[in-house]
Amino acid sequence: MYRVLLPVDHDPDRLDEQLDALFDLPGQDELSVTVIHVHEEVDSPADEAGEYVIDSLNRDIAELQGIPETVDRAVSELEEAGVFEDLQTSAGDPVEEIIEAGENLDVDAYLLAAKRHSPVGKAIFGSVTQGIIVRAEQPVIVA
Repeated sequence: MYRVLLPVDHDPDRLDEQLDALFDLPGQDELSVTVIHVHEEVDSPADEAGEYVIDSLNRDIAELQGIPETVDRAVSELEEAGVFEDLQTSAGDPVEEIIEAGENLDVDAYLLAAKRHSPVGKAIFGSVTQGIIVRAEQPVIVA
């Protein structure tokens, strides 16, 4: 069994690229895919109310945001292909959460689709894909 972690955000074009790359992989009958969606946390220093307020706010944001349509579509298409294993959601730093999930699941690879940034945008804003490439111990497939 070849285990792949598929981080999915809200962008349908990136999901299309990920699914195309996934379905082009050899050995579809040995493929097992876990989808993960990470809600980014609110990054704010605690005040007199303390850390509890920030933690509670982050849970509320995740509930309010819900699961994007792209995640539902990914699960549906993977189920139809017979390769879907699990859906995980979490809140936090996307790179940290994705790497942690990959380690916990003992995945064989991560399959991502990169955002298109200008060189200046990459330098200023960073990149989840870049962070995963740098930190992951397993192969990272970038569509």
